[in-house]
Amino acid sequence: MGRSRLALLVSDVDREALAAVLAQPYAAIIEGVDGEFPVGEWTAVAVPPAGFYLSLTTGTIFSLQVAALISGALAGRGVISAELRSVVELCLQEAVANAIVHGNLGIASTAKDHPEGFRVFSQLVTERLRDPALRRRRIDLFTRWSDRAVDISVVDQGAGFNSAAIPAEVDGAARSGRGFIFMRALASRVEITDGGRCTSLRFEL
Repeated sequence: MGRSRLALLVSDVDREALAAVLAQPYAAIIEGVDGEFPVGEWTAVAVPPAGFYLSLTTGTIFSLQVAALISGALAGRGVISAELRSVVELCLQEAVANAIVHGNLGIASTAKDHPEGFRVFSQLVTERLRDPALRRRRIDLFTRWSDRAVDISVVDQGAGFNSAAIPAEVDGAARSGRGFIFMRALASRVEITDGGRCTSLRFEL
């Protein structure tokens, strides 16, 4: 088995360390919590030769600029151009934010409909991140590429949602639904599966 197929088990992940790891040809990077790793969950994950898999806790991924790190790693490996890098980062940031907030933390977009909308929304995020069980929920990111496209899937452990309810377009006053419209405008393809728990993005090269 070559080095490119190795999995790296890590704890106490910070941005600099993760950036360094993503520059290496690991197939999978798995974060542990209190010395424990979700062995039964990730050992069956199939990572293609041109790709890598990340499994991080909600608490960690919230504190890191993972979208920037992944797009930077893809650019560093020569997979995407500088121009496409910014598009990948913007779309991935939106998908990760949705997975954290609406998925693992279970905060509905309707929280923003409160008269003090964004203050209440931010307070809910802060409060739920204090819950150890929610902080330990995982977000998995599957990144793979060919000579034609880059595919990135973001999977959370939340309750999911009805993707059919996502509007085709939103008006200027809408406080929800903007993210998916934004991703669909920039990515070559956006798919929502697993009951709303998986967002897959394709970027054609």
